[in-house]
Amino acid sequence: MENIITKHFGLTENNVEAQALNEDVTANAATSVNNVPACEGLHDAGGEPADIEQNYSSNHGNLAQGPLMKERVVFTLTKKTLGKVLIIKSNRKDPKQIKAKQRSCRERGMLVNGLFADATAAFDAGYVLFNPITGEEVKNREETFGMLVIMEGNLRFWAWLEEIKRIKEEKRKSKGKGESKTEKPFEYTFTYRHITDPQVFKDQYRHINMDNVPTKTKDFARDFLDTEKANKIIAAYANKIDRGLTPKAAGFATKGKEVKKADVHALLEGKVPSIFNDGDTEDIELYQMIFDGVCEGFGIEKDAPIKNKVLKGTFIWNWTAKKIHEADEDSRIDVADRVINMFTGLSAQDSERINNAEKTETQTREQVIHGILDEMYNKNNK
Repeated sequence: MENIITKHFGLTENNVEAQALNEDVTANAATSVNNVPACEGLHDAGGEPADIEQNYSSNHGNLAQGPLMKERVVFTLTKKTLGKVLIIKSNRKDPKQIKAKQRSCRERGMLVNGLFADATAAFDAGYVLFNPITGEEVKNREETFGMLVIMEGNLRFWAWLEEIKRIKEEKRKSKGKGESKTEKPFEYTFTYRHITDPQVFKDQYRHINMDNVPTKTKDFARDFLDTEKANKIIAAYANKIDRGLTPKAAGFATKGKEVKKADVHALLEGKVPSIFNDGDTEDIELYQMIFDGVCEGFGIEKDAPIKNKVLKGTFIWNWTAKKIHEADEDSRIDVADRVINMFTGLSAQDSERINNAEKTETQTREQVIHGILDEMYNKNNK
């Protein structure tokens, strides 16, 4: 069966190849997926054939459009397909992010397919489109006929182009010898969504960006707990987040330091950064005792959710961490006991002062709260 998307976009042997890319390099992009050999134009890389004539429809919010193509076929972007791709001008094109995607895709391949749709629907929806090869903006609707537009996978697309350029330059420098002779760019794969209604396109495109929340540090920690043998520090850190603390506050309350995304990335790569070294059990137990004491002082039962806004943030926990850091090795336990006693004996008046503290003309709210805590600590330890 002839590939429906190839037929839809009229890609044939006579298509004009994309400009400004060296043929022998771009040809390397026409590799295979699932051991299916690449072909000219758009390449069906596996899955069941899509049939645009099927009686099939999908709902997108309150909008429906049918028939829609079943997204079971994965295509590989090739030199011929590239000439059919347009870009939404307002989409991201951050050099640092592109470099990161380029490195990731080179090492692991494209882990998630891109999503392409009909460029005419995007143009009719009011988006400014441009040609990624020539840089020229699309001025007339007719220029979008038979063209694709990237809905999802924009950064990976630019990373793919940069990888092609890099390989081309490496071949030039080595004169086609060595490893660069056989090096190929990672495969850029995508699925195609047939959309003719501009409102449907706008609705889907916006929600692709709005509904996909970036992965946070706490999510990486939870993934580590789910998939690996967790150490005591990770378990305590994740538990505090689950109870309501922000990831930054949980780091201070667990180890006296902020846990950064780089630390958790290192964990996922099989390394153990110092902040997650669970050999120092005395240290983690010290912070856990302080944490439990602070919660008790604010009337929060053991393992209960923490809803107090001051406790959810860093204000108190970076103060307690500072007290421990300032103490010498021999007095750390004594200082921890004093901090715990101060909070377990917290009066209703002091609790209200902390919770209702506001910033002033000369101090931030954090500085005001730290001032209150210093006053209480000094008063209790005369």
